[in-house]
Amino acid sequence: MSLIVKHKNIKRIVFPAFMLSTSFVWGQKTVNDSVKNTKDIEEVVVIGYGKVKKSDLTGSVSSVSAKDLAATPAMNALQALQGRASGLNIVTAGGAPGANANVTIRGGSSITQSSDPLYIVDGFQLDNALNVINPNDIESIDVLKGASAIAIYGARGSNGIIVIKTKSGKKGKTTITYNTFMSFDMLSKKLDMLSNAEQYVKYQYELGVLQSKPSAWSNVFDNNLGTDAPGFYSGANQRIANRYGSASTLDWQEKMLGGTGLTQNHNVNVSVGNNKTQAFISYNYNKQDGLLQNYSETRNSLRANINSELYKGVRVDFNTMFTNNSVNGGGAYSGMKKILLQPIIGGTLFTQDRLFNTQTFPDFSALDSGFDTENPYIETQASTSNKRTRTFVANAGVEFDFLKNFTWRTAGQYSWINSKSTSFSDQNSRAFLTDPVNTGINGNIANAETFRYQITNTLNYNKTFGEKHKVNALIGNEIWYEESEGSSMKLTKFPYPNFGLDDIANATVADKNTDRSSNSLLSYFARVNYNYDNRYLITGTIRADGSSKFAEGSRWGYFPSVAGAWRVSQENFWQGHKIDKIINDFKLRIEYGVTGNNGVSNNLWRTNVLLTDYPINNTQGYPAYVTSTNWGNRDLQWEELRTTNIGVDLAFFNSRIKLTSEWYNNNVSKMLFESVLPVSSGYSRQYQNIGSMRNRGMEFTLNTVNLKSGNFRWTTDLNISFNKSKVLSLESGQLNKTFSVGGSRTGMVTYYATVGEELGDMYGYIYQGVYTTDDFTQNSDGSLTLKPGVVKPATGTPKPGDMKFAADNESGDQFTRKMQKIGNGTPDFIGGISNNFSYKGFDLAVFMKFSVGNDIYNATKQSLSPYAMFQNVPSEFGNNYYHLIDPNTGLATTNLVRLKELNPNEDSSLWSLSNTNTSNIAYPSSYYVEDGSYLRIAQVTLGYSFPKEFLNKVMLSNARIYFTVNNLATITGYSGYDPEVSAASGVTVTPGYDSSTYPRSRSYVLGLNLTF
Repeated sequence: MSLIVKHKNIKRIVFPAFMLSTSFVWGQKTVNDSVKNTKDIEEVVVIGYGKVKKSDLTGSVSSVSAKDLAATPAMNALQALQGRASGLNIVTAGGAPGANANVTIRGGSSITQSSDPLYIVDGFQLDNALNVINPNDIESIDVLKGASAIAIYGARGSNGIIVIKTKSGKKGKTTITYNTFMSFDMLSKKLDMLSNAEQYVKYQYELGVLQSKPSAWSNVFDNNLGTDAPGFYSGANQRIANRYGSASTLDWQEKMLGGTGLTQNHNVNVSVGNNKTQAFISYNYNKQDGLLQNYSETRNSLRANINSELYKGVRVDFNTMFTNNSVNGGGAYSGMKKILLQPIIGGTLFTQDRLFNTQTFPDFSALDSGFDTENPYIETQASTSNKRTRTFVANAGVEFDFLKNFTWRTAGQYSWINSKSTSFSDQNSRAFLTDPVNTGINGNIANAETFRYQITNTLNYNKTFGEKHKVNALIGNEIWYEESEGSSMKLTKFPYPNFGLDDIANATVADKNTDRSSNSLLSYFARVNYNYDNRYLITGTIRADGSSKFAEGSRWGYFPSVAGAWRVSQENFWQGHKIDKIINDFKLRIEYGVTGNNGVSNNLWRTNVLLTDYPINNTQGYPAYVTSTNWGNRDLQWEELRTTNIGVDLAFFNSRIKLTSEWYNNNVSKMLFESVLPVSSGYSRQYQNIGSMRNRGMEFTLNTVNLKSGNFRWTTDLNISFNKSKVLSLESGQLNKTFSVGGSRTGMVTYYATVGEELGDMYGYIYQGVYTTDDFTQNSDGSLTLKPGVVKPATGTPKPGDMKFAADNESGDQFTRKMQKIGNGTPDFIGGISNNFSYKGFDLAVFMKFSVGNDIYNATKQSLSPYAMFQNVPSEFGNNYYHLIDPNTGLATTNLVRLKELNPNEDSSLWSLSNTNTSNIAYPSSYYVEDGSYLRIAQVTLGYSFPKEFLNKVMLSNARIYFTVNNLATITGYSGYDPEVSAASGVTVTPGYDSSTYPRSRSYVLGLNLTF
């Protein structure tokens, strides 16, 4: 049973939902939260190469605490962070274990290059950190968005920065914490596929006759009755009713996804410390089994750190982490379409048991070459894959104070990442059955290894002059180096039996590849913070980065920023005034800065030379060297992001209501594009600095104490983000750049990046229903003529039931296959709402997230459109397609009167099963574009913390049990599995593409937290 609720106008639901969440605060008595207010003001935010009190912050930063993350039982921090920070958009590729996620801050800053933010963990860069770091080890996460915060990272900060501070040992007695949860995962929604046997076989009959394959239909469904048998056509309808009227069918979704996936998580932390030395060690084990067989993720991670004051003013720290992560099956599952399209009945050819338990693909594809959906139950056993990633990180630092106001710190990090990806297809796989001679039993092996080191030196100066003037200055330099290498092999023709990839001696190496690359970054930076009387705050930064990715003369980029803040509420004219009792904190901020992006491949400034074969006298084997088709560009340089941010921080009624609002304008110039060169140049492509774009938007964060009375407390946290992108320029003379995703059988659409328009535009053809009998005149010879004024198709002569597309020529009377805008995958706004209740030992948290205004291209729906026999279709289509077969004759009719009788609701019918439409369904069409807005009850948690009296008796300092439901319900108008989807890799340019995405599950979680 699905709890997804469809609603056509999601905006009417989302706005009242978060307005309601804060409406009660005005009706409650004001409670003095001055202690909490002081705590908030002294809260520390981690910024580049340091930290600052929240009250002294001049830049745009969103923070998430360990408490917020701990409230979300999740496999990784990415899942826990979704919807909890303004300006941060996290969209997972699907619900599979180990599924990738697209992370962007304020819309990203590039069109063709990566828009992933920079991850800084305890002062050092760590790629994909939210997937690598154990969520239980995280103390806080700060999302740096404005120029003042990100410019100190220069070249690496243009996509925003996520700073992660991990937990460390505490002074005092030794504490041991054990956190565990067990999750039971179930399919949250099933797509409504045709399930009635009689309807299905009648549908197959019409498809077979119209595609001139009635004998293939008979082979499967009519006991191979000859098409020349008396009454084969005229009696088909009755035979179908007699044989299949009460026949049972297979529910492939239930068979493949109807079980329960189990997730278990165990985490142990130990903290020990005295006044001089503190240590912390943690171990985490996490295992998630997917709904599909052979889909799982297992992660083991071990982390330890130590902090010590060796002498007065001399401190050292050491931190190390090892993670071993193994994913079976991968991310987005391409076979979801294959589950949905499976035949639901074996007819007279297969029993239902054989239909499910054997690989029937050869039988069906032999009868119809278009049949391309192998048995998913067999295939998930026959074709397996695994990716194992091991990550080791060690960093150490030493700092000492001298001359009273100076602190020097030297720190270094070494990280090593090793990954191995394997896949294997045995004798039951489609790969073997399709080509048993040349491919046969086959597999792939890929190994990759990367190591990095980073050395950072900083000198910090901190001084207060005359009590009111506070100066903090920082200078530093940094060296960062990365080297990676990899190899891969494609292996075919394994013998049978075999030992798989454990023994490849008798396999054939069909392809092999190796690669190696390195790059480095040398940086110098400085920052000055000035604070006058806690009222006027100024921050200035400058960073110089030199990258080996660019040629000499173009390697250095210079990235300055300046920011200022005015704490108005600290002024004499404000304090003591009536307004101070209402607005107790009021701060204005403004910042401007420049950052860079060098996120391209290495050595693009060089023109590579390739080894080839040059025949002489028709004899091969003579080596020759030629330049590659890509022309190196020695003038290639940094992308630049110029960002402006204006912010307002407000606190009302002794901080019972806190509001932060931001307006930003990010302009990217000198973008790194792969440009197409004229043929006369002798090369095909070259990377150039061309094009510009803009992201502009607003963000709001609202925190309220709605009710605080005795033992009861109710708080609400709301964040909402608006972002609008705009392409300002592309290559000289070019107005748009296209990005095609998908394929003809999996659903294809083209995204446009158009000058003057926002990113995410989907282009295709505008669907206008089907041609009906009212569109034609029947001639005396029985032929049909299209009436004047009715749009003509691109080619050929249409028939009733053919798909109709909008005219796109100048005269407005013909469809010519001219691409038009059919949707946009970028949301108008996104956000999250969290309501937290506590009463004595009980706590209840309800978290909702939403996305409004985005379209989804439902390529899954397109791939389910009828193009081959024996495949199933959505019930929407199976019950409502345009009928061309007259059941009285069993043959197609072109008589308009009879067609009208067969299709009384033809204006609302879907297209017919004609050969013309088999081609038309491959067109990218507005029919497959749907509203992707949603409001999701993402998580509901009910917990109970045992009282101190009980804990003292059992020698515990804390004990809490809780029950959580994830993905409880979703209000949406989207017909697919889930509106939160990103099946295409480039979420900035190609958002909202859904193609056979592994469905998201609903999970029921039981958890326990213990502290000894």
